[in-house]
Amino acid sequence: MPACDASNFNHLPNGHCSRLHTPLRNAVPVKPARRSRHLDVEMSLQALVMTLGESPREAVRRLYVAHAAELRLGVARLAGRDLDPDDLLHEVFIVALRKPDDVLSADAPKAWLYGVAVKVAASRRRTAKLRRFLGLEDVHEVASAESSSRTAEQRDASKRVEQVLSKLSDKKREVLVLHELQGLPGEEIAAALQIPLKTVWTRLFHARKDFAAELARLELIEQRTSGLKEERHG
Repeated sequence: MPACDASNFNHLPNGHCSRLHTPLRNAVPVKPARRSRHLDVEMSLQALVMTLGESPREAVRRLYVAHAAELRLGVARLAGRDLDPDDLLHEVFIVALRKPDDVLSADAPKAWLYGVAVKVAASRRRTAKLRRFLGLEDVHEVASAESSSRTAEQRDASKRVEQVLSKLSDKKREVLVLHELQGLPGEEIAAALQIPLKTVWTRLFHARKDFAAELARLELIEQRTSGLKEERHG
Protein backbone atom coordinates (compact mmCIF):
# COMPACT_ATOMS: atom_id res chain seq x y z
CA MET A 1 0.00 0.00 0.00
CA PRO A 2 1.48 3.42 -0.96
CA ALA A 3 2.43 5.96 1.66
CA CYS A 4 -0.30 8.29 2.88
CA ASP A 5 -0.47 11.74 1.30
CA ALA A 6 -2.97 14.56 1.34
CA SER A 7 -4.28 13.85 -2.15
CA ASN A 8 -5.15 10.18 -1.66
CA PHE A 9 -5.87 9.73 2.00
CA ASN A 10 -7.95 11.05 4.87
CA HIS A 11 -6.38 10.76 8.29
CA LEU A 12 -8.25 9.16 11.15
CA PRO A 13 -8.00 10.47 14.71
CA ASN A 14 -6.10 7.35 15.77
CA GLY A 15 -3.41 7.93 13.16
CA HIS A 16 -4.58 5.36 10.59
CA CYS A 17 -5.31 6.32 7.02
CA SER A 18 -7.42 4.84 4.25
CA ARG A 19 -7.69 5.53 0.51
CA LEU A 20 -10.58 7.72 -0.53
CA HIS A 21 -11.20 7.95 -4.28
CA THR A 22 -12.41 10.93 -6.27
CA PRO A 23 -16.13 9.96 -6.27
CA LEU A 24 -16.31 10.08 -2.49
CA ARG A 25 -14.38 13.34 -2.30
CA ASN A 26 -16.67 14.86 -4.94
CA ALA A 27 -19.77 13.97 -2.94
CA VAL A 28 -19.11 17.05 -0.82
CA PRO A 29 -20.22 16.88 2.83
CA VAL A 30 -23.11 19.16 3.65
CA LYS A 31 -22.33 22.29 5.57
CA PRO A 32 -23.45 22.32 9.20
CA ALA A 33 -26.68 24.23 9.71
CA ARG A 34 -26.17 27.85 10.67
CA ARG A 35 -26.96 28.68 14.25
CA SER A 36 -29.58 31.36 14.76
CA ARG A 37 -28.41 34.68 16.17
CA HIS A 38 -31.16 34.47 18.75
CA LEU A 39 -31.38 30.74 19.38
CA ASP A 40 -28.94 27.88 19.66
CA VAL A 41 -30.89 25.03 18.06
CA GLU A 42 -28.39 22.51 19.45
CA MET A 43 -29.18 23.39 23.05
CA SER A 44 -31.18 20.86 25.03
CA LEU A 45 -34.80 21.04 23.92
CA GLN A 46 -35.80 20.76 27.55
CA ALA A 47 -33.85 23.94 28.25
CA LEU A 48 -35.41 25.50 25.15
CA VAL A 49 -38.93 24.76 26.32
CA MET A 50 -38.17 26.05 29.82
CA THR A 51 -36.46 29.19 28.49
CA LEU A 52 -38.99 30.20 25.85
CA GLY A 53 -42.09 28.62 27.32
CA GLU A 54 -42.69 26.76 24.07
CA SER A 55 -44.48 23.48 23.58
CA PRO A 56 -42.51 20.35 22.58
CA ARG A 57 -44.22 20.53 19.16
CA GLU A 58 -42.89 24.04 18.59
CA ALA A 59 -39.43 22.95 19.70
CA VAL A 60 -39.51 20.08 17.18
CA ARG A 61 -40.67 22.55 14.52
CA ARG A 62 -37.57 24.64 15.18
CA LEU A 63 -35.43 21.54 14.71
CA TYR A 64 -37.19 20.85 11.42
CA VAL A 65 -36.48 24.36 10.16
CA ALA A 66 -32.83 24.10 11.23
CA HIS A 67 -32.00 20.59 10.02
CA ALA A 68 -34.62 19.31 7.54
CA ALA A 69 -32.58 19.96 4.38
CA GLU A 70 -29.47 18.30 5.78
CA LEU A 71 -31.42 15.34 7.17
CA ARG A 72 -33.29 14.82 3.89
CA LEU A 73 -30.02 14.42 2.03
CA GLY A 74 -28.57 12.25 4.79
CA VAL A 75 -31.50 9.85 5.04
CA ALA A 76 -31.55 9.55 1.23
CA ARG A 77 -27.89 8.54 1.27
CA LEU A 78 -28.53 6.07 4.06
CA ALA A 79 -31.55 4.48 2.38
CA GLY A 80 -30.55 4.50 -1.28
CA ARG A 81 -32.05 5.82 -4.50
CA ASP A 82 -35.09 3.53 -4.61
CA LEU A 83 -36.80 5.22 -1.64
CA ASP A 84 -38.47 8.62 -1.48
CA PRO A 85 -36.36 11.00 0.65
CA ASP A 86 -39.37 13.17 1.53
CA ASP A 87 -41.27 10.18 2.92
CA LEU A 88 -38.22 9.17 4.93
CA LEU A 89 -37.74 12.68 6.31
CA HIS A 90 -41.39 12.92 7.33
CA GLU A 91 -41.15 9.59 9.11
CA VAL A 92 -38.14 10.85 11.09
CA PHE A 93 -40.04 13.87 12.37
CA ILE A 94 -43.21 11.87 13.01
CA VAL A 95 -41.11 9.77 15.38
CA ALA A 96 -39.82 12.96 16.99
CA LEU A 97 -43.37 14.23 17.52
CA ARG A 98 -44.47 10.88 18.93
CA LYS A 99 -41.58 10.81 21.41
CA PRO A 100 -41.39 14.36 22.77
CA ASP A 101 -39.88 13.21 26.08
CA ASP A 102 -36.96 11.57 24.28
CA VAL A 103 -36.36 14.67 22.18
CA LEU A 104 -36.62 16.95 25.20
CA SER A 105 -34.04 14.97 27.15
CA ALA A 106 -31.52 14.69 24.29
CA ASP A 107 -28.25 16.55 24.87
CA ALA A 108 -27.64 16.77 21.10
CA PRO A 109 -31.00 17.01 19.26
CA LYS A 110 -29.46 16.75 15.78
CA ALA A 111 -27.60 13.59 16.73
CA TRP A 112 -30.86 12.18 18.13
CA LEU A 113 -32.60 12.91 14.81
CA TYR A 114 -29.79 11.24 12.87
CA GLY A 115 -30.16 8.21 15.12
CA VAL A 116 -33.82 8.00 14.14
CA ALA A 117 -32.91 8.57 10.48
CA VAL A 118 -30.50 5.62 10.56
CA LYS A 119 -33.19 3.32 11.97
CA VAL A 120 -35.86 4.54 9.54
CA ALA A 121 -33.55 4.11 6.54
CA ALA A 122 -32.45 0.63 7.61
CA SER A 123 -36.04 -0.50 8.16
CA ARG A 124 -37.24 0.85 4.82
CA ARG A 125 -34.27 -0.66 2.98
CA ARG A 126 -35.02 -4.11 4.43
CA THR A 127 -38.69 -3.79 3.48
CA ALA A 128 -37.84 -2.66 -0.05
CA LYS A 129 -35.41 -5.55 -0.54
CA LEU A 130 -38.00 -8.06 0.63
CA ARG A 131 -40.70 -6.64 -1.67
CA ARG A 132 -38.33 -6.76 -4.65
CA PHE A 133 -37.32 -10.31 -3.78
CA LEU A 134 -40.98 -11.36 -3.67
CA GLY A 135 -41.78 -9.48 -6.87
CA LEU A 136 -44.29 -7.23 -5.13
CA GLU A 137 -43.14 -4.02 -6.77
CA ASP A 138 -41.10 -2.81 -9.70
CA VAL A 139 -37.77 -1.23 -8.92
CA HIS A 140 -37.78 2.44 -9.83
CA GLU A 141 -35.46 5.35 -9.22
CA VAL A 142 -36.99 8.30 -7.39
CA ALA A 143 -35.88 11.88 -7.84
CA SER A 144 -32.47 12.50 -6.34
CA ALA A 145 -32.19 14.40 -3.07
CA GLU A 146 -29.06 16.09 -4.41
CA SER A 147 -29.21 19.77 -5.38
CA SER A 148 -30.04 20.42 -9.05
CA SER A 149 -27.16 22.93 -9.17
CA ARG A 150 -24.51 20.23 -8.82
CA THR A 151 -22.21 19.67 -11.78
CA ALA A 152 -22.41 16.61 -14.03
CA GLU A 153 -19.19 15.34 -12.47
CA GLN A 154 -20.62 15.67 -8.97
CA ARG A 155 -23.84 13.92 -9.98
CA ASP A 156 -21.89 11.07 -11.57
CA ALA A 157 -19.75 10.84 -8.43
CA SER A 158 -22.86 10.66 -6.24
CA LYS A 159 -24.29 7.82 -8.34
CA ARG A 160 -21.02 5.93 -8.11
CA VAL A 161 -20.85 6.48 -4.35
CA GLU A 162 -24.40 5.14 -3.95
CA GLN A 163 -23.51 2.12 -6.08
CA VAL A 164 -20.55 1.36 -3.82
CA LEU A 165 -22.42 2.12 -0.59
CA SER A 166 -25.09 -0.42 -1.54
CA LYS A 167 -22.43 -3.14 -1.26
CA LEU A 168 -21.41 -2.22 2.30
CA SER A 169 -22.95 -3.65 5.44
CA ASP A 170 -25.48 -1.39 7.18
CA LYS A 171 -23.11 -0.61 10.05
CA LYS A 172 -20.29 0.43 7.75
CA ARG A 173 -22.60 2.35 5.44
CA GLU A 174 -24.03 4.30 8.37
CA VAL A 175 -20.73 5.57 9.77
CA LEU A 176 -19.30 6.33 6.32
CA VAL A 177 -22.35 8.34 5.26
CA LEU A 178 -22.65 10.20 8.55
CA HIS A 179 -18.96 11.13 8.73
CA GLU A 180 -17.74 11.46 5.13
CA LEU A 181 -20.91 12.71 3.42
CA GLN A 182 -22.92 14.39 6.18
CA GLY A 183 -19.91 15.80 7.99
CA LEU A 184 -20.88 14.70 11.51
CA PRO A 185 -18.05 14.53 14.06
CA GLY A 186 -17.32 11.23 15.75
CA GLU A 187 -18.97 12.28 19.01
CA GLU A 188 -22.30 13.01 17.30
CA ILE A 189 -22.16 9.74 15.37
CA ALA A 190 -21.55 7.88 18.62
CA ALA A 191 -24.59 9.59 20.13
CA ALA A 192 -26.75 8.95 17.06
CA LEU A 193 -25.88 5.25 16.85
CA GLN A 194 -25.57 4.79 20.61
CA ILE A 195 -22.14 3.20 20.35
CA PRO A 196 -18.74 4.02 21.91
CA LEU A 197 -16.63 6.62 20.10
CA LYS A 198 -13.86 4.06 19.63
CA THR A 199 -16.32 1.81 17.80
CA VAL A 200 -17.17 4.70 15.46
CA TRP A 201 -13.53 5.06 14.39
CA THR A 202 -13.08 1.30 14.05
CA ARG A 203 -16.14 0.96 11.81
CA LEU A 204 -15.11 4.00 9.82
CA PHE A 205 -11.64 2.59 9.22
CA HIS A 206 -13.04 -0.69 7.88
CA ALA A 207 -15.81 1.10 5.97
CA ARG A 208 -13.24 3.22 4.13
CA LYS A 209 -11.19 0.15 3.37
CA ASP A 210 -14.19 -1.76 2.00
CA PHE A 211 -15.36 1.29 0.05
CA ALA A 212 -11.98 1.63 -1.66
CA ALA A 213 -11.86 -2.10 -2.47
CA GLU A 214 -15.37 -2.16 -3.95
CA LEU A 215 -14.72 0.98 -5.97
CA ALA A 216 -11.51 -0.51 -7.36
CA ARG A 217 -13.43 -3.68 -8.30
CA LEU A 218 -16.07 -1.69 -10.19
CA GLU A 219 -13.42 0.37 -11.97
CA LEU A 220 -11.62 -2.81 -13.06
CA ILE A 221 -14.87 -4.26 -14.44
CA GLU A 222 -15.52 -1.05 -16.37
CA GLN A 223 -11.99 -1.06 -17.80
CA ARG A 224 -12.33 -4.65 -18.97
CA THR A 225 -15.77 -3.99 -20.44
CA SER A 226 -14.47 -0.90 -22.22
CA GLY A 227 -11.51 -2.89 -23.57
CA LEU A 228 -13.79 -5.60 -24.96
CA LYS A 229 -15.94 -3.00 -26.72
CA GLU A 230 -12.86 -1.43 -28.31
CA GLU A 231 -11.65 -4.83 -29.53
CA ARG A 232 -15.01 -5.55 -31.15
CA HIS A 233 -14.99 -2.24 -32.98
CA GLY A 234 -11.26 -2.33 -33.75
